Amino acid sequence: MGNAIRVLLVDDDSAIADLTATYLERASDRIEPVVETDPTEALAHVSDGAVDCVVSDYEMPVVDGLEFLDRVRAVDPDLPFVLFTGKGSEEIASEAISAGVTDYLQKETGTDQYAVLANRVENAVAQYRAEREAARADRQIRRIFERITDAFFGLDDDWRFRYVNERAADFLGRDPEDLVGEDIREAFDADGGGPFFGAYREAFETQEPVTVEAESRLRPGTWLEVRVYPAEDGLSVYFRNVTERREAESELRDAKRKIEALHDVAARAVACETEQAVYDLAVEAAEEILEFDLSTVDAHEDGVLVTKAVSKVLSTDGYYEETPVETEGNLAARAYREGESSLVRDLRETDVVPAESEYRSALTVPVGDFAVFQAVSKEPDGFDADDRELAELLAAHVSEALARIRTETELRAERDRFAALFENVPNAVVRYEIDDLDAVCRSVNPAFEDVFGWDRDAIVGDSVDDYILPPDRRRRGESLNDRVSRGQRIEGEEVSRMTRDGERDFLLHTASAGGAESEAFAIYVDITEQKERERQLARQNERLEEFASVVSHDLRNPLNVALGRFELLTEECDSDHLAPLGRSLDRMDGLVENLLTLARQGQVVDDPELVALSAAAGEAWETVDTGDASLTLPDDAVVEADEARFRELLENLFRNAVEHADSPSRVAVGVLEDRNGFYVADDGPGIPPDAREDVFDHGFTTDEDGTGFGLAIVESIADAHGWSVEATESADGGARFEFSRVDTREADE
Repeated sequence: MGNAIRVLLVDDDSAIADLTATYLERASDRIEPVVETDPTEALAHVSDGAVDCVVSDYEMPVVDGLEFLDRVRAVDPDLPFVLFTGKGSEEIASEAISAGVTDYLQKETGTDQYAVLANRVENAVAQYRAEREAARADRQIRRIFERITDAFFGLDDDWRFRYVNERAADFLGRDPEDLVGEDIREAFDADGGGPFFGAYREAFETQEPVTVEAESRLRPGTWLEVRVYPAEDGLSVYFRNVTERREAESELRDAKRKIEALHDVAARAVACETEQAVYDLAVEAAEEILEFDLSTVDAHEDGVLVTKAVSKVLSTDGYYEETPVETEGNLAARAYREGESSLVRDLRETDVVPAESEYRSALTVPVGDFAVFQAVSKEPDGFDADDRELAELLAAHVSEALARIRTETELRAERDRFAALFENVPNAVVRYEIDDLDAVCRSVNPAFEDVFGWDRDAIVGDSVDDYILPPDRRRRGESLNDRVSRGQRIEGEEVSRMTRDGERDFLLHTASAGGAESEAFAIYVDITEQKERERQLARQNERLEEFASVVSHDLRNPLNVALGRFELLTEECDSDHLAPLGRSLDRMDGLVENLLTLARQGQVVDDPELVALSAAAGEAWETVDTGDASLTLPDDAVVEADEARFRELLENLFRNAVEHADSPSRVAVGVLEDRNGFYVADDGPGIPPDAREDVFDHGFTTDEDGTGFGLAIVESIADAHGWSVEATESADGGARFEFSRVDTREADE
């Protein structure tokens, strides 16, 4: 389309750049993005003049956004440049503005930001194009001025010509030599009382330069700018024909007046609530501002241009009411298809068939994808290039208004859908507006009423915090409100709130309400049970840590003293009592060590990682004295576990299998059939069915030299991971320990 905006997206992250391009195209059908990840390659597009706007990231590896801005400005000082960055700060924003960016926008989560970015781009390009058009008009005027050269003559103190150049002589219609020595007042008496003679007289009297601009009486209709410079012996007079300049200024003033009036039309269009009102306003503006006698607006509806508004003086009987956009030989249809304006100075010299044979010239302008504006005249050359530019400006304003109305219609439908979601979402939701630091309630959903115990009518209009914020959380609540008022989103922040059941814990999420910047939604997700479990686990860990400290200090220290005394005793005497005493002390040392292990391994695992089952089993097997026993490993799988504690669990199971076997045992590690856990099995004597629940008790052992803590430690580690463990019989009649509720998956997932 003629109003297409070519946007150069520069971002070293191609995924982000492509995503931005996709959403910009969705946000505006006028935007045609070009993606570049290399600023050097991107600069080539600027040099070629192939883009209308640059949207650049700030943080890029070789050249950052502001350095790239400098390079762009070196090529095109006025090209719109929008810094769209995820590295947002007041410092960067200030630096960007100082560097001369057209606009600055921080990347956020969600897709609404792309509509904002598209709007900023369209506004920047619109302003850029308007300024460029204004500059073009200014250059035209300058070219007119450059063609005008000064005429000059000199007078002595008796008003007699001393010198006249060719340009002055041509204007005065006399030979330069004939004028020299003649009194100007006598030579051109027709101007005797005119403003020019008055300027000469003033310059003589004041001896100050005088400039006057007036119409020449010698050549009526010609305006002169005369500059008079006095000297002791006469005057130097420069003058130029400024008639064209004055006419251009008059035309410029008229064009400016029309442009300002069209901008007023844009402001009036904001108040239009329907597309028909916009169409009527367009025709009214064409009549009153552009002074077009005959004009119409045809809207596009399902492949057909349908007349929506016509001039009061235009007979609808003589105009097409509907025109398929594929119609050949029709100006409006062609303009819509091609997206280009057309100016036909004489319809009789074309193959176009006008709606009325008496129409001689036509001006046709597409209005985005929405419609076509057309003006006709019964005179040839009824329109010029200036009319075309002004009509395009009108069409641009109309297109913006129509886009706004359609967007607002879509937004209303979206709000209706959101309202239904708001009412039915299971979590408590409140819509509120930040006033100072108060969150003033605008609406709540039924879940909010149920959770917090406040009816909608009772709380709307009041500060939400006054109803649900615990007294000791007031300052924290104000801090959250301040963040929301500054446009920040709160994602899953833990808060405490007063409910109908007392104080409970929630995850707080906020989102913009889409209205005023200070309006937002707050969603409360109840996590009270989860937090209570976390607190219970924390208390359990504290008790286990305290128990481990007591064991380490109150039992280990006296035992170390006893072991030391025993070693001294064995050096000083020989007794049959020493060997049993040593075995007892060693058993006590093993018991203390197992107690410490049991306490510490029972602490809850809160940060598991993916551990390869076969690798962990192989490492555990290497650390246990397994003799001639053999190990069968599974196809590679991974579990979520604390690697060190998981390895100790396997070591205890391997040690248990080897120590209870009468012959070299075979041990196998594998994944349960439902892949919801793993097992460790052996071919040893197995565990009697009536003892399978007792084997995990502290102190339970069938070996007189055992401590009875090995399998208790295994169960403790399993509990710390949230697993369940069960002792069963293996396929070979030995023991099989199955661990379920384990997150087990393929190694490549």
